[in-house]
Amino acid sequence: MKIGSFNVEKNGLSSTDIKQSQVDTFIDNCCSNKCWDADLVFICEVHSGQLENYRSNLSDRYPTYNVSAFAGGYSNGYIVMTKAFKQIEVVAQGNLKGLNRELIAVYATGVDGYTGYVFLAHFKSGQTTLTKSQLMNCTALDGNWVVTGDLNYEYANLKKLNPPGIGYECWNGQATQAKGGILDWVLASPNVQVKPVDITGMGNEFDMSGPDHRPILFEVKS
Repeated sequence: MKIGSFNVEKNGLSSTDIKQSQVDTFIDNCCSNKCWDADLVFICEVHSGQLENYRSNLSDRYPTYNVSAFAGGYSNGYIVMTKAFKQIEVVAQGNLKGLNRELIAVYATGVDGYTGYVFLAHFKSGQTTLTKSQLMNCTALDGNWVVTGDLNYEYANLKKLNPPGIGYECWNGQATQAKGGILDWVLASPNVQVKPVDITGMGNEFDMSGPDHRPILFEVKS
């Protein structure tokens, strides 16, 4: 199962051309079977005023995907795109602890070698105790699970988190956020195989001059 995730930093019609262009490039590549052909696409931090426009527009542009929108406080909406012909169920798990943002749970059944959960969210910024508890709440299940999105927890500090899982970064050690650090990565249960897809050749396209994050792309199998 191939998964793409991008924090687009409140992208909307009032955003700069470069920001809109980078987001469009990411989604087009994810949803083209000639490029990345992702089964699941997570767009994080969509401006609340543009959330329905996003959902409607993407539904029209990519008819082979189901497109869901989830509201969040302070313009932190989510878009989740899943291949319509795959067995992928998308549900909201309620608000993240301490935040008016939802935790999205996706359950995949036999999607290109993966059966299990994918948890998606924009976690609390600042690498606080709250960030840790939000991430750890996602890892309480036995079985197969993956957590991704804007984790807002530095990958280099993974040992301090001490999760019951394994972390994977997707940009060969390069920062994924403009202020430095790797905040966009993957946390998975030990029995899930994660293979980052190398998109570092698109470093110029995704240089954090539009959205202040880089997207990530990876494959999972169980």
